[in-house]
Amino acid sequence: MFPDSFYNMAWISDFVKVNLIAVLMFTTVVPLMGQTCCSGGVPVSANLGMPNHGSNVLQLSLNYDLNVLRTLKTGKEVLNDNNRKRTTHSILFETGYSFSSRFSVDALFSWVRQERLITNFGNRELTSTNGIGDMTLLFKYLAVDRPDFSIATGIGVKAPTGASALLTSDGLALSADLQPGSGAWDGLGWINISHQPMFRPGATLSLNAIYSHKGKNSDYLGSQVYKFGNEFQLILGYSDRLLLGNQLLDPAVMFRYRVADPDQNEGLLQPSTGGKWIFINPSVSFWINQDLSFNGNIELPLFANITGTQVTPTYRINTGIYYKLKISRKTVAL
Repeated sequence: MFPDSFYNMAWISDFVKVNLIAVLMFTTVVPLMGQTCCSGGVPVSANLGMPNHGSNVLQLSLNYDLNVLRTLKTGKEVLNDNNRKRTTHSILFETGYSFSSRFSVDALFSWVRQERLITNFGNRELTSTNGIGDMTLLFKYLAVDRPDFSIATGIGVKAPTGASALLTSDGLALSADLQPGSGAWDGLGWINISHQPMFRPGATLSLNAIYSHKGKNSDYLGSQVYKFGNEFQLILGYSDRLLLGNQLLDPAVMFRYRVADPDQNEGLLQPSTGGKWIFINPSVSFWINQDLSFNGNIELPLFANITGTQVTPTYRINTGIYYKLKISRKTVAL
Protein backbone atom coordinates (compact mmCIF):
# COMPACT_ATOMS: atom_id res chain seq x y z
CA MET A 1 0.00 0.00 0.00
CA PHE A 2 2.78 2.43 0.95
CA PRO A 3 5.72 3.47 -1.22
CA ASP A 4 9.08 1.73 -0.96
CA SER A 5 10.54 4.82 0.72
CA PHE A 6 8.21 4.24 3.69
CA TYR A 7 9.57 0.77 4.30
CA ASN A 8 13.24 1.71 3.97
CA MET A 9 12.49 4.58 6.41
CA ALA A 10 14.36 7.12 4.27
CA TRP A 11 11.88 9.77 5.29
CA ILE A 12 12.87 9.63 8.97
CA SER A 13 16.09 11.60 8.45
CA ASP A 14 14.13 14.21 6.48
CA PHE A 15 11.54 14.35 9.27
CA VAL A 16 14.28 15.12 11.80
CA LYS A 17 15.68 17.81 9.48
CA VAL A 18 12.22 19.33 9.03
CA ASN A 19 11.68 19.64 12.78
CA LEU A 20 15.13 21.15 13.29
CA ILE A 21 14.37 23.73 10.60
CA ALA A 22 10.99 24.43 12.22
CA VAL A 23 12.68 25.08 15.58
CA LEU A 24 15.15 27.46 13.89
CA MET A 25 12.27 29.21 12.11
CA PHE A 26 10.41 29.61 15.40
CA THR A 27 13.37 31.03 17.29
CA THR A 28 14.02 33.45 14.42
CA VAL A 29 10.46 34.58 13.86
CA VAL A 30 9.39 35.16 17.46
CA PRO A 31 11.74 38.14 18.02
CA LEU A 32 10.66 39.66 14.71
CA MET A 33 6.98 39.34 15.45
CA GLY A 34 7.45 40.39 19.09
CA GLN A 35 6.64 37.66 17.09
CA THR A 36 2.37 26.32 -7.14
CA CYS A 37 1.60 25.51 -9.39
CA CYS A 38 3.98 22.84 -10.61
CA SER A 39 4.79 19.15 -10.53
CA GLY A 40 7.33 19.88 -7.82
CA GLY A 41 4.37 20.15 -5.51
CA VAL A 42 4.09 23.69 -4.15
CA PRO A 43 1.25 23.09 -1.63
CA VAL A 44 -0.72 26.29 -2.14
CA SER A 45 -4.34 25.24 -2.64
CA ALA A 46 -4.13 22.19 -0.34
CA ASN A 47 -3.45 24.50 2.64
CA LEU A 48 -6.37 26.85 2.14
CA GLY A 49 -9.03 27.45 4.76
CA MET A 50 -8.24 28.34 8.38
CA PRO A 51 -10.69 27.21 11.09
CA ASN A 52 -13.55 29.39 12.30
CA HIS A 53 -13.09 30.78 15.83
CA GLY A 54 -15.75 33.47 15.94
CA SER A 55 -15.60 37.20 15.24
CA ASN A 56 -12.55 39.46 15.55
CA VAL A 57 -10.02 36.62 15.73
CA LEU A 58 -6.62 36.91 14.07
CA GLN A 59 -4.91 33.63 13.11
CA LEU A 60 -1.27 33.11 12.16
CA SER A 61 0.38 29.95 10.85
CA LEU A 62 3.99 29.37 9.81
CA ASN A 63 4.96 26.04 8.24
CA TYR A 64 7.87 24.36 6.51
CA ASP A 65 6.84 21.87 3.82
CA LEU A 66 9.09 19.26 2.20
CA ASN A 67 7.74 17.46 -0.87
CA VAL A 68 9.87 14.65 -2.31
CA LEU A 69 9.14 13.12 -5.74
CA ARG A 70 11.34 10.23 -6.77
CA THR A 71 8.86 7.54 -7.83
CA LEU A 72 8.87 7.23 -11.61
CA LYS A 73 5.58 5.93 -13.00
CA THR A 74 3.82 5.37 -16.29
CA GLY A 75 0.10 5.39 -15.59
CA LYS A 76 -0.25 3.11 -12.53
CA GLU A 77 3.00 1.23 -13.13
CA VAL A 78 6.10 1.97 -11.05
CA LEU A 79 9.28 1.95 -13.15
CA ASN A 80 12.61 0.69 -11.85
CA ASP A 81 14.43 3.97 -12.34
CA ASN A 82 16.01 5.98 -9.51
CA ASN A 83 17.86 8.46 -11.71
CA ARG A 84 15.38 11.30 -11.32
CA LYS A 85 14.39 13.22 -8.19
CA ARG A 86 12.33 16.34 -7.61
CA THR A 87 12.26 18.17 -4.28
CA THR A 88 10.28 21.23 -3.25
CA HIS A 89 11.02 23.15 -0.06
CA SER A 90 8.29 25.64 0.87
CA ILE A 91 7.94 28.09 3.71
CA LEU A 92 4.26 28.93 4.07
CA PHE A 93 2.87 31.84 6.04
CA GLU A 94 -0.92 31.94 6.35
CA THR A 95 -2.99 34.51 8.17
CA GLY A 96 -6.71 34.87 8.61
CA TYR A 97 -9.06 37.40 10.17
CA SER A 98 -12.77 37.09 10.91
CA PHE A 99 -14.68 40.34 10.55
CA SER A 100 -17.78 38.77 12.12
CA SER A 101 -19.06 35.35 13.07
CA ARG A 102 -19.92 34.81 9.37
CA PHE A 103 -17.36 36.66 7.21
CA SER A 104 -13.60 36.12 7.19
CA VAL A 105 -10.59 36.34 4.89
CA ASP A 106 -7.43 34.21 4.60
CA ALA A 107 -4.14 35.02 2.88
CA LEU A 108 -1.35 32.56 2.11
CA PHE A 109 2.20 33.63 1.24
CA SER A 110 5.03 31.32 0.21
CA TRP A 111 8.76 31.09 -0.38
CA VAL A 112 9.77 28.20 -2.61
CA ARG A 113 12.92 26.30 -3.53
CA GLN A 114 12.62 23.89 -6.46
CA GLU A 115 15.24 21.21 -7.09
CA ARG A 116 15.63 18.72 -9.94
CA LEU A 117 18.36 16.08 -9.74
CA ILE A 118 19.22 13.80 -12.69
CA THR A 119 21.86 11.07 -12.29
CA ASN A 120 23.34 9.35 -15.35
CA PHE A 121 26.33 7.00 -15.30
CA GLY A 122 27.65 8.57 -12.11
CA ASN A 123 27.15 12.15 -13.30
CA ARG A 124 24.86 14.34 -11.20
CA GLU A 125 23.03 17.29 -12.72
CA LEU A 126 21.30 19.50 -10.16
CA THR A 127 19.05 22.36 -11.28
CA SER A 128 17.48 24.58 -8.64
CA THR A 129 15.56 27.82 -8.27
CA ASN A 130 14.25 29.70 -5.27
CA GLY A 131 12.26 32.80 -4.52
CA ILE A 132 8.93 34.18 -3.41
CA GLY A 133 6.06 32.04 -4.65
CA ASP A 134 2.50 32.90 -5.63
CA MET A 135 0.08 34.14 -2.97
CA THR A 136 -3.58 33.33 -2.46
CA LEU A 137 -6.48 35.33 -1.06
CA LEU A 138 -9.66 33.57 0.05
CA PHE A 139 -12.91 35.25 1.17
CA LYS A 140 -15.09 32.94 3.28
CA TYR A 141 -18.71 32.89 4.44
CA LEU A 142 -20.05 30.65 7.21
CA ALA A 143 -23.41 29.64 5.74
CA VAL A 144 -24.50 27.16 8.44
CA ASP A 145 -23.33 27.43 12.04
CA ARG A 146 -24.74 24.90 14.49
CA PRO A 147 -22.96 23.43 17.53
CA ASP A 148 -22.57 20.06 15.81
CA PHE A 149 -22.61 21.01 12.14
CA SER A 150 -21.26 23.82 9.92
CA ILE A 151 -20.89 24.69 6.25
CA ALA A 152 -18.49 27.35 5.02
CA THR A 153 -17.90 28.47 1.46
CA GLY A 154 -15.28 30.68 -0.13
CA ILE A 155 -14.01 32.22 -3.34
CA GLY A 156 -10.56 33.57 -4.00
CA VAL A 157 -7.66 34.17 -6.32
CA LYS A 158 -4.06 33.10 -6.64
CA ALA A 159 -1.94 36.05 -7.66
CA PRO A 160 1.28 35.60 -9.73
CA THR A 161 3.63 37.16 -7.18
CA GLY A 162 6.33 34.54 -7.81
CA ALA A 163 8.94 34.71 -10.58
CA SER A 164 8.07 32.66 -13.65
CA ALA A 165 10.93 33.49 -16.02
CA LEU A 166 14.09 32.56 -14.11
CA LEU A 167 17.13 31.44 -16.14
CA THR A 168 19.97 29.05 -15.46
CA SER A 169 23.46 30.36 -14.67
CA ASP A 170 24.19 29.84 -18.38
CA GLY A 171 21.28 32.06 -19.39
CA LEU A 172 19.03 29.21 -20.52
CA ALA A 173 15.28 29.34 -19.90
CA LEU A 174 13.90 27.01 -17.25
CA SER A 175 10.72 25.01 -17.71
CA ALA A 176 7.48 26.09 -16.04
CA ASP A 177 7.59 23.38 -13.38
CA LEU A 178 10.91 24.69 -12.03
CA GLN A 179 9.72 28.27 -11.54
CA PRO A 180 8.69 29.56 -8.08
CA GLY A 181 5.52 31.03 -9.59
CA SER A 182 3.06 30.26 -12.39
CA GLY A 183 2.94 33.70 -14.04
CA ALA A 184 -0.88 33.53 -14.12
CA TRP A 185 -3.95 34.51 -12.13
CA ASP A 186 -6.06 31.57 -10.93
CA GLY A 187 -9.64 31.48 -9.66
CA LEU A 188 -10.40 29.44 -6.53
CA GLY A 189 -13.55 27.88 -5.12
CA TRP A 190 -13.66 26.34 -1.64
CA ILE A 191 -16.20 24.62 0.61
CA ASN A 192 -15.86 23.07 4.07
CA ILE A 193 -18.38 20.83 5.83
CA SER A 194 -17.76 19.92 9.49
CA HIS A 195 -19.68 17.65 11.86
CA GLN A 196 -19.17 16.75 15.50
CA PRO A 197 -20.60 13.24 16.04
CA MET A 198 -22.75 12.56 19.11
CA PHE A 199 -20.71 9.50 20.08
CA ARG A 200 -17.54 11.63 20.39
CA PRO A 201 -18.16 15.35 21.18
CA GLY A 202 -14.43 16.17 20.99
CA ALA A 203 -14.09 14.69 17.51
CA THR A 204 -14.72 16.36 14.16
CA LEU A 205 -15.51 14.89 10.75
CA SER A 206 -14.69 17.27 7.91
CA LEU A 207 -14.91 17.44 4.15
CA ASN A 208 -13.05 20.06 2.09
CA ALA A 209 -13.51 20.60 -1.63
CA ILE A 210 -11.18 22.93 -3.55
CA TYR A 211 -11.31 23.82 -7.22
CA SER A 212 -8.59 25.82 -8.94
CA HIS A 213 -9.23 27.23 -12.41
CA LYS A 214 -5.80 28.00 -13.84
CA GLY A 215 -5.09 31.12 -15.80
CA LYS A 216 -2.66 31.58 -18.68
CA ASN A 217 0.92 32.79 -18.57
CA SER A 218 1.21 34.78 -21.80
CA ASP A 219 4.94 35.38 -21.42
CA TYR A 220 6.21 31.81 -21.07
CA LEU A 221 9.72 31.51 -22.54
CA GLY A 222 9.31 35.07 -23.75
CA SER A 223 6.54 34.54 -26.30
CA GLN A 224 4.51 31.39 -25.60
CA VAL A 225 1.23 30.94 -23.73
CA TYR A 226 1.36 28.28 -20.99
CA LYS A 227 -1.52 27.07 -18.83
CA PHE A 228 -1.29 24.60 -15.97
CA GLY A 229 -4.10 22.09 -15.79
CA ASN A 230 -7.22 22.86 -13.76
CA GLU A 231 -7.20 21.09 -10.42
CA PHE A 232 -9.80 19.60 -8.07
CA GLN A 233 -9.15 18.29 -4.57
CA LEU A 234 -11.39 16.51 -2.08
CA ILE A 235 -10.12 16.11 1.49
CA LEU A 236 -11.90 13.87 4.01
CA GLY A 237 -10.66 14.15 7.58
CA TYR A 238 -11.22 12.92 11.13
CA SER A 239 -9.72 14.73 14.12
CA ASP A 240 -9.99 14.20 17.86
CA ARG A 241 -8.96 15.92 21.07
CA LEU A 242 -7.08 13.99 23.76
CA LEU A 243 -5.72 14.94 27.17
CA LEU A 244 -2.53 13.08 28.08
CA GLY A 245 -1.50 14.24 31.53
CA ASN A 246 -1.33 18.00 31.18
CA GLN A 247 -0.75 17.86 27.42
CA LEU A 248 -3.61 18.61 25.03
CA LEU A 249 -3.26 16.76 21.70
CA ASP A 250 -5.25 16.88 18.47
CA PRO A 251 -4.50 13.74 16.43
CA ALA A 252 -6.04 13.58 12.97
CA VAL A 253 -6.00 11.63 9.74
CA MET A 254 -6.98 12.91 6.30
CA PHE A 255 -7.45 11.33 2.90
CA ARG A 256 -6.82 13.65 -0.05
CA TYR A 257 -8.03 12.98 -3.58
CA ARG A 258 -6.44 15.18 -6.25
CA VAL A 259 -7.09 15.28 -9.98
CA ALA A 260 -5.19 17.61 -12.31
CA ASP A 261 -5.86 18.16 -16.00
CA PRO A 262 -2.89 18.10 -18.41
CA ASP A 263 -1.02 21.37 -18.95
CA GLN A 264 -1.33 23.28 -22.21
CA ASN A 265 1.29 25.13 -24.24
CA GLU A 266 0.01 27.27 -27.09
CA GLY A 267 -3.33 25.46 -26.66
CA LEU A 268 -1.79 22.01 -27.14
CA LEU A 269 -1.95 19.41 -24.37
CA GLN A 270 1.46 18.69 -22.88
CA PRO A 271 2.51 15.03 -22.62
CA SER A 272 3.30 13.57 -19.19
CA THR A 273 1.35 16.18 -17.22
CA GLY A 274 -1.76 15.71 -15.10
CA GLY A 275 -3.18 12.67 -13.34
CA LYS A 276 -5.08 11.38 -10.32
CA TRP A 277 -3.77 10.76 -6.81
CA ILE A 278 -5.01 9.59 -3.40
CA PHE A 279 -2.95 10.40 -0.29
CA ILE A 280 -3.18 9.57 3.41
CA ASN A 281 -2.09 12.24 5.87
CA PRO A 282 -1.81 11.46 9.61
CA SER A 283 -1.02 14.46 11.81
CA VAL A 284 -0.86 15.68 15.40
CA SER A 285 -1.02 19.12 17.03
CA PHE A 286 0.53 19.78 20.45
CA TRP A 287 -1.19 22.67 22.25
CA ILE A 288 1.07 24.75 24.49
CA ASN A 289 -1.99 26.70 25.60
CA GLN A 290 -5.43 27.36 24.13
CA ASP A 291 -3.99 29.75 21.53
CA LEU A 292 -0.58 28.30 20.55
CA SER A 293 0.23 24.91 19.03
CA PHE A 294 2.98 23.01 17.25
CA ASN A 295 1.93 20.62 14.50
CA GLY A 296 3.43 17.99 12.24
CA ASN A 297 2.21 15.58 9.59
CA ILE A 298 3.41 13.22 6.90
CA GLU A 299 1.60 12.54 3.62
CA LEU A 300 2.02 9.30 1.69
CA PRO A 301 0.50 8.25 -1.64
CA LEU A 302 -1.95 5.37 -1.62
CA PHE A 303 -2.79 5.51 -5.33
CA ALA A 304 -1.56 7.32 -8.42
CA ASN A 305 -2.68 7.07 -12.02
CA ILE A 306 -0.76 9.66 -13.99
CA THR A 307 -0.72 10.79 -17.59
CA GLY A 308 2.29 9.48 -19.48
CA THR A 309 5.56 9.03 -17.58
CA GLN A 310 6.27 11.31 -14.63
CA VAL A 311 8.17 11.51 -11.37
CA THR A 312 5.33 11.39 -8.85
CA PRO A 313 5.16 12.20 -5.10
CA THR A 314 6.89 9.72 -2.79
CA TYR A 315 6.31 11.46 0.55
CA ARG A 316 5.67 14.89 1.97
CA ILE A 317 6.42 16.24 5.45
CA ASN A 318 4.99 19.41 6.96
CA THR A 319 5.62 20.99 10.35
CA GLY A 320 5.04 24.38 11.91
CA ILE A 321 3.37 26.60 14.49
CA TYR A 322 -0.11 28.11 14.84
CA TYR A 323 -1.30 31.06 16.94
CA LYS A 324 -4.64 32.81 17.33
CA LEU A 325 -5.45 36.10 19.00
CA LYS A 326 -8.76 37.66 19.96
CA ILE A 327 -8.84 41.30 18.82
CA SER A 328 -11.14 43.25 21.13
CA ARG A 329 -12.63 46.63 20.25
CA LYS A 330 -10.76 48.10 23.20
CA THR A 331 -7.48 46.77 21.75
CA VAL A 332 -8.28 48.30 18.36
CA ALA A 333 -9.14 51.66 19.96
CA LEU A 334 -5.80 51.75 21.72
